[in-house]
Amino acid sequence: MFRTSKIIKSLALALLVAGASLLAVGSAYADKLHLKDGRVLEGKVVREGKGFIYFKVKVGTVESEQLFTDAQVSKIERDDPTPKTDENMKQDEDAKKSDAKKDDNKHTGATRVCILDFGPPSDWQGSVENMVGREISVTAFKKVVPLLEKAKVDVVVIRVNSGGGLSLEMPKFQDLFESDYKPKFRTVAWIESAISAAAMSPWTIEEYYFFPQGSMGACTEFNMGNLKASTGIQLEQVLLRMEKASAWGKKDPRIMRSMQIQEPLSVDVDENGEVHWRQDELGQVVLNPKGQVFTINANDAVKYKFAKGIAANKEELAKAMGLQEVEWVGQDAIAQIDQSLRDNDAAYRRFNELRTKYDLAIGTAESAPDKERRGIQLGIAKRLLAELKQKLALNPNFKLFVGLPEEWFHDQEELIKRLALKP
Repeated sequence: MFRTSKIIKSLALALLVAGASLLAVGSAYADKLHLKDGRVLEGKVVREGKGFIYFKVKVGTVESEQLFTDAQVSKIERDDPTPKTDENMKQDEDAKKSDAKKDDNKHTGATRVCILDFGPPSDWQGSVENMVGREISVTAFKKVVPLLEKAKVDVVVIRVNSGGGLSLEMPKFQDLFESDYKPKFRTVAWIESAISAAAMSPWTIEEYYFFPQGSMGACTEFNMGNLKASTGIQLEQVLLRMEKASAWGKKDPRIMRSMQIQEPLSVDVDENGEVHWRQDELGQVVLNPKGQVFTINANDAVKYKFAKGIAANKEELAKAMGLQEVEWVGQDAIAQIDQSLRDNDAAYRRFNELRTKYDLAIGTAESAPDKERRGIQLGIAKRLLAELKQKLALNPNFKLFVGLPEEWFHDQEELIKRLALKP
């Protein structure tokens, strides 16, 4: 009798726990999202802001988090089990008043959008170069985050126009966008041209738009020294890193893999319009044949749901993002990013100029016929070497672009000493 009673109690406890679990699951996925195309999704509102909502859907054991704009949504049914007592109704009213004050501080109810240049836009007409890690600085993008917060920015647009750069900067940008930008702002990428490191650096951003002639890829990594494609462990490391970035950016990892190495890429589009990427040539549409490296254009990016829209200017971008009313803000942050591009470009040009003058001065000193004329040239070389160090302190990556080994400055200082002692 005692044993039977114990079993019954255990079963009752198990059923109670199971019931609690079912209630928890039910409450976790009890919201309904009504879309204007007629679909009704059951799931959970994860995060929302002006003009957008992130909605988590669970099908079987698979969860997926999807982004929708206000233009796509007709209604949201929320699960709210909290009883509407006098006390919490008052709390709701207080919260509404608090939100109203916040809106008053913003001066308008418009969505506040800031566009930051990841590389000089084409309308700069080539006046500034566009390399990641040289002109495009991760430090500059980190420094403007407080300025964006001060300007109460809702949406940050990363406008990309770059021919590539240093892959060692790529993980720094990915970490920055993932930890500093995405949690604070609706962060989107707007692609004019994104090649190599410029395509890989913002890959963790989930929401993409393209210029009409925009393109993205290829992303083959080259060794700076011999300009040969990376192989072996170096290649495997960057492939692995981009798999992680694909997960952060909620992208199929096959896309980036085909941009990095010569892997085929095709797609199937099912009866619901969902796109399924394949690492072969057996899909309905072959986007990248075997033996080539993938580049995606604006039309294909939208057609196969890699990007959400095409926009030639900021007004078209706002419309594509589903924003009804927009206020373009963050001028301090914009000015700081653009000035960083110009300053880095000027510093790198000066670095190259100094290097040329230094080589001339040290060469003249080596061939000088007497100690006096040699001393004059060595004095010039010392000053130029000191200024080269100053420029390098601003951006240590400069030496990688000109191929200076780590020990170069030490070797040059020793050479100057030897030449100074020469009779």
